[in-house]
Amino acid sequence: MTALVFPIGHYNGVREQEQVVRVGWSQHRLDADAFAVWVLAHAVPEIGKGAWTVDDVVVHAQRAGVAEPAAYVERLADAGLIAVVEEGRQFAQRHRLDIMFVGLGNAPDRLEGHAVGIPGLGTAAILDPDCYELWQWGSVAPTLWHSCEVRATVTSEPSGRPDPDAALAEILGDLRFLVARGCAYLDVAG
Repeated sequence: MTALVFPIGHYNGVREQEQVVRVGWSQHRLDADAFAVWVLAHAVPEIGKGAWTVDDVVVHAQRAGVAEPAAYVERLADAGLIAVVEEGRQFAQRHRLDIMFVGLGNAPDRLEGHAVGIPGLGTAAILDPDCYELWQWGSVAPTLWHSCEVRATVTSEPSGRPDPDAALAEILGDLRFLVARGCAYLDVAG
């Protein structure tokens, strides 16, 4: 299995026929193929909370007609636009979450689910309670690691010690779900 991959940055539209992605205070201009690979790093919604790897990005980019997608993955990773995650704690300590959309309340057909989207336009996703907590509060945390620490504290047994490393796998799954559906994006911390 190859390393997990996550896109970093917020899409800012087209300028002079190039796609612009903001990471921190920097703007990066991408040609069509680089942008396609960056978009594919988000994953496909059908993956749910599952793993999305460099190999997945390369395969889908090849199907989309991108020549040498592995080289684009490497260049985007070097530029800080894609995180290739081999060690989750380090990734979580260096990145933060920011949200897209607004909360629309409980889903009428799934009361334990929380709808997020655009009022008047519809629901983008139905989030389970853990995913919703990350979506709702994750952008307040200075890093993803802080979200892991909070989740570990909340879910630990009263007599036990919180284990943020154990919460990390769940947070990465929730993060995949949110990013793949466009409900959140990742940025560099501080």
